[in-house]
Amino acid sequence: MQGNGWIAVARLEELPSGRVRGVDAAGRRIVLVHLDGQVYALDARCPHQGGPLDEGEIYLGALVCPWHNFRYDPRTGENVFPANVYPDDMPQLRDQLRAATCLPVQVRDGLIFVRL
Repeated sequence: MQGNGWIAVARLEELPSGRVRGVDAAGRRIVLVHLDGQVYALDARCPHQGGPLDEGEIYLGALVCPWHNFRYDPRTGENVFPANVYPDDMPQLRDQLRAATCLPVQVRDGLIFVRL
């Protein structure tokens, strides 16, 4: 089922809890994260240096980029590491801590839909 920008990208049964899965949606690579009973979708390209977030894993509730271990909150896309270790007096490092792009998700009838 598609419409109003919603695209079916996977079956919920294909994404076990605590796991990550990369999918293509209308030519765009995204990563699905199943965490604490909710499914989240983010752009699969790490905002730090373009690493493949869809090849990452979940660690302490965060999506970890396999290239440099940058971590993102899958609910908000916010960088949670190394943002928590860079002091505010180092603004030159802050531009490396951009948030990952999140996409709206719906789960209906066992299908995961994202809105682009």
